[in-house]
Amino acid sequence: MEPLPSSSDALAQSGALPDDNVDPLGMRWGALREAARAIAALAGENSAQEVAALLAFPTGLRGADPRRARLIEQSIGDLVAIMEPGVAALLSVHERGGDVVPAARALWQEFTSARRGLLALAPASDDQGL
Repeated sequence: MEPLPSSSDALAQSGALPDDNVDPLGMRWGALREAARAIAALAGENSAQEVAALLAFPTGLRGADPRRARLIEQSIGDLVAIMEPGVAALLSVHERGGDVVPAARALWQEFTSARRGLLALAPASDDQGL
């Protein structure tokens, strides 16, 4: 698996121009979602519905006030910084035939914990979109 795409990579792949109405937060979450999907598979997560729900973008985050929006962006950036080397290491060990299940489960738990933290930053009135 390739490293997580940057916003510019995702932008180029989408064919969108920089001035188009692009949601960079959603694009970054999309990159995280792909990494998390690979981690869930390596961890042996077998509940496809639960995995799909955890990978969905928390729509309530879009309506956050500017202070919370900055925290959300920073938190997503921090999560990317954790996930990129984690996925690379897992895939490297997996390609060599090593057992990645315990490490993948730990990284999956890190992702789900970080997602819960992001949900805590969502405006209370937007609970329905989570």
